[in-house]
Amino acid sequence: MGEFMKFNPNKESLGDRGAEAHTPELLESYNNSAYAWQPGMAKHLRVSKSSLNAHGWCGYSYKMKYIYRLSEVETDDMVRGTNVHNIVEYFWDEAPSRIDETLTLIADDKLILAKELMYSVIPTPPKPYLLGEEEVIRQWFEWQWNRFLLTKGVNWAAAGNEVSAHALINVEVDGEDYPVHLRGYIDTIFADGEGGFVLMELKTGKWQPKKTAKKLREEMQFYKLMLDEGEFSDWLPVTHWAWEFPRGWVNGGVKAEWELEEVGTKITRYAPKTVQNKLKKLVKAHITDSFEPEPFNYTDWKGNVVSSCQWCSFMELCPAWGNNIDSQTEIKLEDE
Repeated sequence: MGEFMKFNPNKESLGDRGAEAHTPELLESYNNSAYAWQPGMAKHLRVSKSSLNAHGWCGYSYKMKYIYRLSEVETDDMVRGTNVHNIVEYFWDEAPSRIDETLTLIADDKLILAKELMYSVIPTPPKPYLLGEEEVIRQWFEWQWNRFLLTKGVNWAAAGNEVSAHALINVEVDGEDYPVHLRGYIDTIFADGEGGFVLMELKTGKWQPKKTAKKLREEMQFYKLMLDEGEFSDWLPVTHWAWEFPRGWVNGGVKAEWELEEVGTKITRYAPKTVQNKLKKLVKAHITDSFEPEPFNYTDWKGNVVSSCQWCSFMELCPAWGNNIDSQTEIKLEDE
């Protein structure tokens, strides 16, 4: 990992944002849930999009991070992503206040001044970025500016920004229902102009056609499930989901990638069943206390065969690599 600088201009934490919107029953359910759930506990299982993805990647890595609560090594990609998300969160909080003035400048044919005014919403960090964040933010803003010109500011700003969502669902495993608390933050939600809403996910990695789309549809379905089953279900119908990759394609062929898909079409309809199956698999792993290492090889976009373990923070504790967690460290399992 190289050098980095962290910058968060936001006034409130994600944990604070939108908490007042949740019903007392859902907040009580959240407080009575735990990642380290086991059968017989008074609490029930807590699942986030990240924890579900982690279990799908490797059961043992999931156990280390979410049950034993061990920290991952912070990488350049993680820091870059956090910095960019912090700026985008700040932008959508502040930009709506500039819409009228920006439209006035555009009407007066002062397009350059209008763009500079809107771009000035983006705060300058106390020290220069070291991981390419500035270029990612610039690419992201260019797309938002083009959207602004196209929409003339109508339904341009985010209707929801870093939306905190909860839902309590039942997951059936071997004929028995288990309560599961879903928890997550949706980057942005936009009105589609026809009574529906678009879930938007910002990614600071790079786009890989087909492979990335399949994974993202499952992530967006997790968010949609939270909204459909949670406190937003009556007034926030999700009609589309979308994602933005300001850094472009992995092969460098395209500067930026933006995708929008209608929910429930032939290409997206598999996602709900896939998410349900993943939830069942995760609950069953907790019931049976089965979190085995799952190393595998895959071919990256350059055609190289690489190990799924190469970025794992827990290799030194993993039996797949001849190690044993009990001989490496003493861990206290906490009931969250």
